[in-house]
Amino acid sequence: MDDIQLTKDSKQLLAIIYKEYLSKINNGVSKNSAKRIGHISDICELVPDWLPDDVLETMYELEKARYVQIHPGSNTIYNSFLLDKTIIYFENKNINTIKTIADWLFKLK
Repeated sequence: MDDIQLTKDSKQLLAIIYKEYLSKINNGVSKNSAKRIGHISDICELVPDWLPDDVLETMYELEKARYVQIHPGSNTIYNSFLLDKTIIYFENKNINTIKTIADWLFKLK
């Protein structure tokens, strides 16, 4: 994501979401089902140190950049999905294991 215009927080959250996607795949979940990120509460569980408003704002940034799709309403996210663009990005960077994602996240900080 060095070649795209995202904040450091957005890059971090996207990598965490992708890591969760890979974890689901590794546990036998279909790719289609693994793309579902879920409700804002599900996303907040992935980044427990973040404020919910910051998670919401970051997800909107990721949607604007077309890395995720969200179904918003009443100032929340009811459902969200990882888009193929994200998967392709990480695959092209050869970041396709949980360990390589962890290493990549460490370098972001």
